[in-house]
Amino acid sequence: MNESVEVTIEKLVHGGSGLARLESGQPIFVPGVLPGERVAAVIRRRRKGVYEGRLEKVLFPSADRIDPPCSGEIECTGATWQHIAYPAQLRFKQEILLDTLRRIAGLEPARALPVIPSPSLDHYRLRTQFNVRTIGGRQQIGFFRQGSYDLVEVRNAFLVHPAINRTLDALRKRADMLPRLQEIHMNAGSGGEVHLLLLSDEPSLPPQEALFATLQTDVPELAGMTGYARRKKSFSLGRNYLVLENDGLTYHATEGNFFQINWGQNRNMVKTVLDFAGLQGSETVLDLYCGIGNFTLPLARSARAVIGVESGFSAVDDARENAKRNNITNVEFIADDLQKGLKALIARKLRSEVIVLDPPRAGATLKTLERVLAFVPQKIVYVSCNPATLARDLKFFALFGFRLDRIQPIDMFPWTYHIECVAEMVREG
Repeated sequence: MNESVEVTIEKLVHGGSGLARLESGQPIFVPGVLPGERVAAVIRRRRKGVYEGRLEKVLFPSADRIDPPCSGEIECTGATWQHIAYPAQLRFKQEILLDTLRRIAGLEPARALPVIPSPSLDHYRLRTQFNVRTIGGRQQIGFFRQGSYDLVEVRNAFLVHPAINRTLDALRKRADMLPRLQEIHMNAGSGGEVHLLLLSDEPSLPPQEALFATLQTDVPELAGMTGYARRKKSFSLGRNYLVLENDGLTYHATEGNFFQINWGQNRNMVKTVLDFAGLQGSETVLDLYCGIGNFTLPLARSARAVIGVESGFSAVDDARENAKRNNITNVEFIADDLQKGLKALIARKLRSEVIVLDPPRAGATLKTLERVLAFVPQKIVYVSCNPATLARDLKFFALFGFRLDRIQPIDMFPWTYHIECVAEMVREG
């Protein structure tokens, strides 16, 4: 298409783009803009009656527009809100969340709490994935530019933990020692130790003892390194887990198991879940999608018993060991497909006063939501990273007598449009 237009941005929407209207009244979405701005854009394509545009020039900028802290990363790390002042980011995230709840679910929370800002605005990411490409006979490490396979080398990535940046610098310095790779995943613990995951599409990946020893000399924080060839583990050197600490609890997360990227903000999220759960000590709590026990263990401190259900067997192994490590005995973990796990608990005629759900971005399945009701909970605490699926699932609970009492947005990902939140649904009557 490539037609140039001038439009006025009405609002920001989930996904981070700005919504405007063409003269015909048809909607167009333009990234990199702010509400109220008059911009010149190029129409790139049309999908299902909706136009997508590319920002050409800001004609009348918003007072909330700033110079990006790190313009080199906008196109390759998803940090597409770097042009927005941080207080405005929080405001827009709250507006998008509440608008999504109204539009999809027709819900208005009794109390919409202000967004909890991130304790850190830079270097907060504990997990990062880098791409590797051979260019000019040398392997280069960086990020793919958004929407392409163009590799952009980023030095001192401003969102990732400093220890990851130091490891990245060391890898570049030792590029001649690297085996042929596709990706490098770097994870850091809350204390700064680093684990490397090397992914290759070669038939095999020999152990890299010399590389590991050299990198440990360059970066003392490097605790372990694992290699995979065509998705099969080839070797493991050093430690295969990271240590994470929160409010007196110590967690081990084995390589490959999920933990929150922004651990400082995770502390605030755990506090919010505990506050919304409002435990008195007599409750049996279900923690669905429990992972390594991020919520399970803190909940167990205030509940009679907590049962965590998780389909990842390795994550459940970590959760069980984490409970032992912290001398928590009133927990049970079920390693199974969520539906099978819930079915088994229903067969035990279990009742749960409080149920915590922390599903993936796609939300919970309809069968999961239906089975949650079988436990006759008085309260449901729902943790979400996707306002659209959150709204869909809360609408289901509202149809069965639950009221949306409180919702707490949490900014887990500054400089991006992503928003995490915790919702409290209370049974009426």
